[in-house]
Amino acid sequence: MADHLQALQNLERAMGELETYAALPIVHRRDKAGLIQAFEFTFELFWKTFQKLAPEAGLEAPSPREALLAGVKLRLITVDERDDWSQMLRDRNLTSHTYNAPVADEILGRLLDRYLPRFRATQTRLRQTMSSAGGTSGTS
Repeated sequence: MADHLQALQNLERAMGELETYAALPIVHRRDKAGLIQAFEFTFELFWKTFQKLAPEAGLEAPSPREALLAGVKLRLITVDERDDWSQMLRDRNLTSHTYNAPVADEILGRLLDRYLPRFRATQTRLRQTMSSAGGTSGTS
């Protein structure tokens, strides 16, 4: 459980950074790059947290795609959100391997409009799940 608590705390920090960056005006290319990097970090921590929780439900999640499926089965990702999470995975793969300004702009639009709300909702469900499993009171 300590490993799960640490995963949630790391995720909370990444979300805080992403929220901070998203609240600032995007003035320079470096602002876009910072937001994209914060998205990458946050997405990675989400799927790795799902991966850590999967074995307790008898699931295997050795890859990001399988971890997202575990997130659905664990009810951390709703069925309605599944397509956005799949798109996040595709976008994360694009942003981590190449930097293309038009692609970055498309991903930033999705990040601000769709991904942040998905992250927030899933973070809330993770907190509730881990709280009821025994002990994340006091994390934020």
